[in-house]
Amino acid sequence: CMIQVISIIAGLFNLVAGLSYLKQIHKNESTPNPTTWVVVMVVTIINTFTYFAVVEETPWIALSSGITALMVSLIFITSLFRGKFTKLNRVDIICLILVVVIGIFWQLSDNALISNLSLQAIFIIAFYPTINGLLKGSGKERAFSWTLGSCSYILQIINILLNPVTLWALVFPVIQLIGQGIIALLAYWQNKKF
Repeated sequence: CMIQVISIIAGLFNLVAGLSYLKQIHKNESTPNPTTWVVVMVVTIINTFTYFAVVEETPWIALSSGITALMVSLIFITSLFRGKFTKLNRVDIICLILVVVIGIFWQLSDNALISNLSLQAIFIIAFYPTINGLLKGSGKERAFSWTLGSCSYILQIINILLNPVTLWALVFPVIQLIGQGIIALLAYWQNKKF
């Protein structure tokens, strides 16, 4: 019962974070990086399926990943059709190439664990263009939605530690926590507000 409650709260954090980010896009408070969001959208959808296998088909632990996939897809589609993305630069293009290389490696693997771990490497690469944009001032973000996402992954880490699934299941939420946490801190520093 505790695992289900934590999973629902974590999922709600991701839902509210996604809705908050959509609001930021509409108000021109965030300029999403196209590399980060296209990669994260595709990888999050794939991750949802491979992660389900990694967490030994425990739907409650995989719930947060599914909600994230839905919200990331909505954010990408909204940003694409509203023309809200930042311009691609050399770093973005290099990141896209690295993602394709890792994606090919992932496709050649027939193992859900290796596939999921490969996807986590892609997430690390995907966060970089947004972080780089914040550091250089070419992108803008608000900390609130990234902070909510970070909170969701803290709950997911707790959930995994409470549930007897493989410790490999921790890789996804830890990488998300680090990536989203760095973006939240940089966005807060940039704006001095949530």
